[in-house]
Amino acid sequence: MLTFISRRFNAGCGADALVLPFGALGRGDVAVAGGKGANLGELIRAGFPVPDGFVVTTAAYDCFVESNSLDKVIVRGISDKKGSVIRSAIEEAPIPGAVEMAILAAYREMGKGPVAVRSSATTEDLPGAAFAGQQDTFLDITGDAEVMEAVRRCWASLWNDRAIAYRERHGLDQKELKIAVVVQRMVPARLAGVLFTVNPVTGARDEMVIESHSGLGEAVVSGMFMPDYFVLRRRLRGWAVTSRRQNRREAAEPVSAIAGTASLTPTDSELKKLVRLGAAIERHFGRPQDVEWALTEGKLYIVQARPMTALPEPPLHTGWLQKIAAGMAAEFLPERPYPLEITTWTPVPFAALAAMIKPLGLRLPRFEDLFIIEDGVVVKYRGHVKLTLTSGIVLAPFRMCGLARRYDPVRWRYDPLLAKAISLPTELATRDPGSLEWPGLLSTVRDSMTIISPFLGELRRRYVPRAALAIIRLRLEMMFLGHSKRFSALISGVQTKTLETNQALEDLASLVRGDPALSAIFAEHDAPELRAELEAAPRGRDLLSRFDAFLDCYGHRETGSLLLIYQPTWKESPEIVLGIIKELARTEPAPRAERLPWEKARDEVLRHPVLRLPPLRRHFLTLLQEARCFTAIREDTRFYAALPLPVMRQTFLEMGRRLAGAGILAIEEDIFHLTMSELEALRESCPPSSDLAGKLRAAAGRRKSKRAALKETPLVDPRLFRQGGYEGDALVSGSPAGRGVVEGAVRIIRQTSEFSRLRRGEILVAPYTNPAWTPLFQRAAAVVVDTGGAASHAAIVAREYGIPAVMGTTDGTRRLRDGQRVRVDGGQGKVYDAEVR
Repeated sequence: MLTFISRRFNAGCGADALVLPFGALGRGDVAVAGGKGANLGELIRAGFPVPDGFVVTTAAYDCFVESNSLDKVIVRGISDKKGSVIRSAIEEAPIPGAVEMAILAAYREMGKGPVAVRSSATTEDLPGAAFAGQQDTFLDITGDAEVMEAVRRCWASLWNDRAIAYRERHGLDQKELKIAVVVQRMVPARLAGVLFTVNPVTGARDEMVIESHSGLGEAVVSGMFMPDYFVLRRRLRGWAVTSRRQNRREAAEPVSAIAGTASLTPTDSELKKLVRLGAAIERHFGRPQDVEWALTEGKLYIVQARPMTALPEPPLHTGWLQKIAAGMAAEFLPERPYPLEITTWTPVPFAALAAMIKPLGLRLPRFEDLFIIEDGVVVKYRGHVKLTLTSGIVLAPFRMCGLARRYDPVRWRYDPLLAKAISLPTELATRDPGSLEWPGLLSTVRDSMTIISPFLGELRRRYVPRAALAIIRLRLEMMFLGHSKRFSALISGVQTKTLETNQALEDLASLVRGDPALSAIFAEHDAPELRAELEAAPRGRDLLSRFDAFLDCYGHRETGSLLLIYQPTWKESPEIVLGIIKELARTEPAPRAERLPWEKARDEVLRHPVLRLPPLRRHFLTLLQEARCFTAIREDTRFYAALPLPVMRQTFLEMGRRLAGAGILAIEEDIFHLTMSELEALRESCPPSSDLAGKLRAAAGRRKSKRAALKETPLVDPRLFRQGGYEGDALVSGSPAGRGVVEGAVRIIRQTSEFSRLRRGEILVAPYTNPAWTPLFQRAAAVVVDTGGAASHAAIVAREYGIPAVMGTTDGTRRLRDGQRVRVDGGQGKVYDAEVR
């Protein structure tokens, strides 16, 4: 009926409705009804108890402005920053007859009586900025003249000084602003107030906060009265009041009796009813809400609901398992994976790990259950890993014993499965992506994804049990023999593919150091220029021949994370490796000891009287050999798992080139914003139809924008794996990962292109590390890393090189600065100012 009335009086004001009932509006009608009006309409549509009312639409405001030629006054007032000029013009201008008739007709149809008249600008009650209290509200308005005057004053309040300043701070275009007005039946409230569906102070998502006062909710919102305060927390059996504070009913300043002074407070039953209603509203809107409510004669009404803004991060309560899982997530995914990565390569190692631990009777969640993913874009790590026990746990000990008895870790390199798995990427490398049809490219991707499972799954499942058991037994025996302190040394110095790679780099660096001509080239040119300079010199070409042979063996190593295909490999970015060689060639390596630390520790342990008995001596040496295999199995299977990376990346880039050539993508790298299912949809239609091309173009653009918006948001919240605070005078704290205390100058290296900046004896401080970073450990005095833990790759390699390491600092790269002299205590996991004693 109200819609019909509004259209009857639209003459001279365009075709848009001047007033609309709440029920005709929804959350998509902000441009018509403003934020407040749209939200109220959405609440009524969803069945929530909202007092009846209507909205004087933005069309009515437009009609008022146009009829009085106020647009020029508004532009001039904005330009001169004189809101008072605009307000004066609005207060003096007549309201068009059509607008007045439409408003009064709607008001009379409500039965007149007292109403609340509230401003509802198109920029308020939005997720990004609430604009709470920036425009005016008028309560208990009765009579035609009073309603019209309240509407006019709401229009004028769009241009009050505080609202103008607020919008200016948020960078909004004030010339495009419009305002609607909400006219709502007053509820004779016994109690009223505000409900926050998330604790606005602590950010706790499992708590709701209620502020209450007798009478109208404006008493609470305005701050003129001290409200009662309640905190309710979600329990297994529902909501429970965990905190309450009741206040005297005294106004902060003299006011009219808006709220009354009766000493009334809500009962626990009413509080719980209110939070259940609030929870339903939050679910409906999909985000925390600031809800104004009123209670009368046992019935609850919702007067307003707006998104909560400026929420603090929720408090984190994580156990040891969750801290370990979060640290691993941050280490293995130092950057946000792309949609194409999470629908192809990235989940595969998770699946391989799940298959490896399945015999233990444990079930891991899927990759997609660990992260919040929206439209193919990974938003953030959820912060919780649910490890599920299955019925298989009953047989787990027998399975583990069977595997330990069957598979000797000392012989793991001779397993036929390893040779077969290594041959598969070799075959893939012979494929030329440029010569393949689209189905062939898809087939190459799928074949690449199957290669990782034998390395990270089956081979580890076979040989890790006995190696892990050997480590446990070795530690116990060292305790029994009184040699606990030598345990770490005993399992260090294991020859792995990582150390083999680093030694090969050192060999190339020694060639440079031993040749004056090569030394001059490396000293005089930066890494990107080195290859061209070497190709121009005879001795340089000899070195490049050896360098290319090195890349053939080790060039599949990732420059970033094993789980990310977007980042190039060493072979694709040889300048990174040349930069490492340039740095290694600056100084002579540390002299090699005649005997390694682990050999010294072994010989010292063997002097124990118990181990002089031949059977016990043989037992100890066998146990030591098996335990030392654990590191090799872990590191080398990771090395081999990266073998398919170059092929897979080049296949994706070839797809990207074709789609960019068809005008679907801007550049070939934009292929990573698509998903595997979208690429498979092109199997029968490449280049695609115009309709499919449009969908792909829109999806890539949409996800690219979303990723850009998340650039400053960490994928894994550092608080999830922070080990502790900054007690005492520690500059940085983290997990102890490599014993020893050293002093040196800080050198912050954030990415592989900066490797050449590290000098011998400096403290390497990095956001994360992986095998590509470990050559730097040969020059660093200590390692301090934002992510990871004592079992991370960086920690293991640091211990191999015998340098102190502190892992999981979360913010070491921000708290420390280049050149700062610090003291690193790897055993305590702390970094101190070297100048303070």
